[in-house]
Amino acid sequence: MKPITPTQWSFLKRYQGTLDSKECLSKRFGGDGCDGRIVHAHMIPRSQLLQIAEQGHVHAVPTRLSPIAQMKRSGFQAEDIGIGNFSTLQCFCARHDKTLFAPLEDVALTFTREQLTLLHYRAMAAEVYVRGNAEDAAANEARKYLSSDPRREPFYEAFRIHSLAAIAAEEHFKRTENMINLSRYDEIRAAIIRFHATPVVLSVGAFRPLYDVIGTKLQNFSEEAAYIGMHILTVEKMPAVVFTWLKGQKPSQRFARSFCLQPYRELTTLAVQTAFEYAEHTCMRREWWMSITKGWRTLLLNRIEMANRAASVPDEDFLSFEFPLDDWKCRSIDFVK
Repeated sequence: MKPITPTQWSFLKRYQGTLDSKECLSKRFGGDGCDGRIVHAHMIPRSQLLQIAEQGHVHAVPTRLSPIAQMKRSGFQAEDIGIGNFSTLQCFCARHDKTLFAPLEDVALTFTREQLTLLHYRAMAAEVYVRGNAEDAAANEARKYLSSDPRREPFYEAFRIHSLAAIAAEEHFKRTENMINLSRYDEIRAAIIRFHATPVVLSVGAFRPLYDVIGTKLQNFSEEAAYIGMHILTVEKMPAVVFTWLKGQKPSQRFARSFCLQPYRELTTLAVQTAFEYAEHTCMRREWWMSITKGWRTLLLNRIEMANRAASVPDEDFLSFEFPLDDWKCRSIDFVK
């Protein structure tokens, strides 16, 4: 196994520097009132992380480029990460992070339309931030080579992939932000699956569903591709899986409905698989992670590894499990229309 060369480390440092850029996204599309101080905003609320943390740490696969580059050589692994450092992005100023998300942080989570809109907004903010910065980073590297230089090709391909995702994500983000600015939440749609168990996994992310959960093609990746938000959170000390999307986004609606139509006993396994494949901000209780079989840990880590390949395309054979990973005992499924 070849070590990472000094040149590669230099590239990773430059690339990560671009990905760590500071910007309050609420200003990008005309917002105002920023206090100028960008903070490390939690995509998963700290109050949620505390509910599964052990000695102030959650268990997760690191998301920064340097450990990912190392894991691509040695194999993906989960490790303990302090809750102050997990699921944070520099995409909001202190004022907007506090005021925008107060209805999520300061009151109980009951899935009002306002709370669902804010959940979707925060998941889309993470996608806009990561995709946009990845697009810029790839473009910066591609510009260093002539168009005829083969070394340019992987960076240009990464630029193209992230650019399509960024354009679609920004459109969804703008629509959601407009709802918040007008205090009108009638365009949010959601599927809420409640379980009866001890919480062990938390996750937040947004993705473009190419297939539904039984392998039916939903859409192609384009500038108009539909996005769906996925959230595994704790409500009344029990797990809930929530899918959010905007009115008129048929591929997102069909993905959520195909998920909810699966047998109750399979929903936990499907939720965990989906989170590991699509949601970058996914963590778990270490005790639970070590209690599942080595085979399941390998399968889930393989999903993360595939998701970290720039040209990765989701597998149409999504329901690939042959036996259940876990069963949190689904107790209800509700749709917000």
